Amino acid sequence: MKSISPIIATILLIVMVVAIAGLMYAWLSGMFYSLTSSSSQQIQQQSQMVSFTINNVFCSNNTLYFDIYNNGNVPIYINNSEIIFTDNNGNNTPINGSNIICNNGNIIPIGSNSLCYIINNLCYYNVTNYIESMNFVYNGISYNYGISGNNKFNLLYAPNNSTSNLTSSSSTNTNTSSGYTPLVIYDIPITIYNTQNISTPSPFQQDIAICNGTLNVGSSFAYINDPTLFNQINPNGQNVYFSTLYSSSPDIYSWYEGQLNYNGVTCDVWWINLPNGIPANSSVVVYLYIGNSSSNYYSQYYPYVGASPQVISGYDNGQDVFVAYGYFNNTFDGWSGYIFTGSYSPTATPNGIEMLNSGSSEGTYILPPNNGNIPEIPLIVEEAWYYSGIGHANAIALFGNTSNQIYAASIGSTAGVDTPASNLSTFAQFQYDYGTNPPNSQADMLKSAVTNQYLNYTSFPNTGGTIYSYLIVNSTYAQTGYYKYNGGQVWAPLTLLDTYSINNNGYTYSNLNYNPFQYGTLEISAGDGVYDTSTQYVEWVIARAYPPNGVMPSIYIIAYAVI
Repeated sequence: MKSISPIIATILLIVMVVAIAGLMYAWLSGMFYSLTSSSSQQIQQQSQMVSFTINNVFCSNNTLYFDIYNNGNVPIYINNSEIIFTDNNGNNTPINGSNIICNNGNIIPIGSNSLCYIINNLCYYNVTNYIESMNFVYNGISYNYGISGNNKFNLLYAPNNSTSNLTSSSSTNTNTSSGYTPLVIYDIPITIYNTQNISTPSPFQQDIAICNGTLNVGSSFAYINDPTLFNQINPNGQNVYFSTLYSSSPDIYSWYEGQLNYNGVTCDVWWINLPNGIPANSSVVVYLYIGNSSSNYYSQYYPYVGASPQVISGYDNGQDVFVAYGYFNNTFDGWSGYIFTGSYSPTATPNGIEMLNSGSSEGTYILPPNNGNIPEIPLIVEEAWYYSGIGHANAIALFGNTSNQIYAASIGSTAGVDTPASNLSTFAQFQYDYGTNPPNSQADMLKSAVTNQYLNYTSFPNTGGTIYSYLIVNSTYAQTGYYKYNGGQVWAPLTLLDTYSINNNGYTYSNLNYNPFQYGTLEISAGDGVYDTSTQYVEWVIARAYPPNGVMPSIYIIAYAVI
């Protein structure tokens, strides 16, 4: 083996020294800086973890809230996030992070929990169209939260100039006949929610009340406490109408009852006719339109838009709204009068229809223009009437054969003498003869001419006066009651409607073990005796669908905007 020559060895050594020196120079001059820097950044990025959970989503006072927990190791900048809501029909509603406000600021630190809420959008209870899931997206990471089936709500876009409580210089106005300059408000969506597990009857008469305070009047009355909105309504309700469609002329019959005053709170009250009712545990949306101060929708849209004759004359559309309706100020209002016994016939007077004229053995009755076509559904009949004298009774009868009259006294062998009732009816007999005590007389009697039973009773005054009375009949239950409005002869206000839970001097009820829906009829009757006679006037009668389980569907205003 030959050895390397000294010259070649020297050359190799020089090359090796130069190479090592070059590498050292390159290192010192930073040629490898970018490589090491890149590796460092990759390690740093790999150690930053974005992670979060959504713990709760709920709707409260029309505001949607959610809890978010940052379980990553970097802060979460809420303004850079996005939420996508998906409803039960597969529709998506994206919400930009700029519409989210969190209670700890919009930067959520590592390991922190924050309660956030969404602005410019309002949530509202809705069991028909509702949000099923919420997908929170941040920095490419998403978290999907399924919303409980018992927490059903939807969203409505409501920009900053819309609010559920209007703020304006006009909000200081009062709802009086002078000095009022209302705002112009368009198409306020109202959700009407039937909370019961049975449907409302069809058709159904729903009350809509806008109040300037909180009421405690029982579950049969639906209202919204919104003083600012209350102040925008004309004192006679003429600048309001209802529709089933957005930005539309009225297509719902509405009847303005007037202003109900109770314990210092005032409400504007309407009744609207919903021909198809509301299914069980479901809701419908109608639109309330409020115009400016010069709007007169009575003259523009009657008969769709009407009012009580005690509010304004000429626009009474009660017969278009209610199941049966009669306001008897010197008129029969389309009703018909009949003689049962004696010779006196019901007579229209300025005090109402005079049913008894203090003559001996008088018996009369009146029937509505749609008698025979009264829907056989749960009904409540409310009546205002006046009597003076010592005998005998007024009666409300439902679902009987009005072509076959019987003596009301024959059911239970009570007082009543010549007071008629329709055969096979369920009826209330308001018996005021002074001669005997309850249960024979001086009693509000609940009777069945179907089973020939005296079902129940409560005491009734025999001292005369103006009376508000009612009868409720559904498939399994009947109830009657009364309220003595005044000891003299006055016109009872129509605002007594649906106040039987608070204007109550007595009531009685019974469960029914028979089918009360025999005929599609309604009858109001009166009678006295040979010697115990009286004068009696019927002022008004209104029949409407009885709400499921006595609970009027609730009403909610989703949002409204000032134009």
